[in-house]
Amino acid sequence: MDLHERLLVQVSARDVYDAAALAGHPGSGLVFTGQAAHDAVRMVRRHGYDGPLLADRRRYAGSARVRGTARLSPDWIADQVEAGATAPLTDSGYVGEGDHEALHTILEQAIQWENTIAVLPVHARWVIEDRRTLLRTVNDYGAPVALVVEDGPPYRPVPLPLLSAGVEALAALAYGAGWAAVGVREVLRHLYPEPHEMRGGWRRGGARSAFVPESLEFVPVERLGEGTCGCSTCHGRPLRHLAGAEELVVNTHNAKVLHRLHNRLLRSTHREQWWRELTDAAAPAR
Repeated sequence: MDLHERLLVQVSARDVYDAAALAGHPGSGLVFTGQAAHDAVRMVRRHGYDGPLLADRRRYAGSARVRGTARLSPDWIADQVEAGATAPLTDSGYVGEGDHEALHTILEQAIQWENTIAVLPVHARWVIEDRRTLLRTVNDYGAPVALVVEDGPPYRPVPLPLLSAGVEALAALAYGAGWAAVGVREVLRHLYPEPHEMRGGWRRGGARSAFVPESLEFVPVERLGEGTCGCSTCHGRPLRHLAGAEELVVNTHNAKVLHRLHNRLLRSTHREQWWRELTDAAAPAR
């Protein structure tokens, strides 16, 4: 039940009753998100889910996010272990642009606990201009880590596990990351800078976006085109049928299509080349 080369599905703790249906594929797993994430882990374990499970408290996001210098909670670590998480995640705060103190504080605390993954929610500059410093610092501490990259300019994939990602999760795996997680909805596929303006409307159950493999992007269901999908949710129908579907149906389509790509990635001999060719082919479709 390890995390090696897994493409996980990141959901809210409130998705606990639907989560297992989204992560039933070989090579999958779940990340629950929020203060009650460890309770969701415990619940799905009790219901027999035997895949990898993680719990991301996500203290680094939103208008009340904390800085990465905040003290990590031993109770949060212990609760995850008791609940049956595959490995505990730290309840880290945010590492801003050039905030070396926050980066070191998270890693210094994380190495106190064996097999604990240090969550590093970082400003985009850390994976663009300060990339070497980030990778060197992570290597020096030797603790397993998971990056959350704040929205910013496009960046070259980093060979480190990713949380709260979109298609970047597949890119990370192609470039050597041990595992990565794709969010089921927009708020779980991004770390928005603060303050930020919400884009797009929200309806009951959340705004819905469907993954379009030809363009490698999530598209609001109202803007889906004429293309068809052969996954076992869509059965060859035009993708626009998802505009009238429930959120769980849209997310099931997303999980199936992403894991089909994940399987292709795992079979590829030269993964970085495979990813470059895939993105080159997708560019005209955008």
